[in-house]
Amino acid sequence: MAATSKRPYIVVLSEEMAHVPAAILRHLRVILREIGQACDAIPSTNPFWETVAAGDLIIDVGTWRFTYTMNREEKRITVKSCKPLREG
Repeated sequence: MAATSKRPYIVVLSEEMAHVPAAILRHLRVILREIGQACDAIPSTNPFWETVAAGDLIIDVGTWRFTYTMNREEKRITVKSCKPLREG
């Protein structure tokens, strides 16, 4: 099988996240890149993309919650906000 030259998704942190531990941010980037790789296999006609376009997505990494969006055409994942999770 020939190697593909698909451009990977880029991950952009749109909010100042200096207060988030560096290890969490590194892990977040790895996870989101893996999500992007998995999404490359989903056909553009799949209803999944309508759901993704309809609103924000949420992912928890460690004790942090991140809100992000995905743009399939631009191959861009933008992290819009974050907050620490409270145990309770």
